[in-house]
Amino acid sequence: MRIIFSPHALQRLAEREIKREVALNALENPDKIEVSRQNRRRLLFKKVYFNQTLRRDHLLMLICEEKDEEIEVVTIIDTSKISKYL
Repeated sequence: MRIIFSPHALQRLAEREIKREVALNALENPDKIEVSRQNRRRLLFKKVYFNQTLRRDHLLMLICEEKDEEIEVVTIIDTSKISKYL
């Protein structure tokens, strides 16, 4: 399946200094996947990763939308509140 990043998601990666490879790893090896209650085509991929900038574990959440033969990463959330969201 093809993975594409929206301009907004790419902007969020840049702002948070997260490498694209980290986001792809979260999609390929998530700790948890949830389906949106509001839009059944939207998925939330969650992955704990080591944030190199802050030097501690963080939770990366990728909000994605399934479209035919591709997954579009719509936006990205990065938080230190792992237990709250996982």
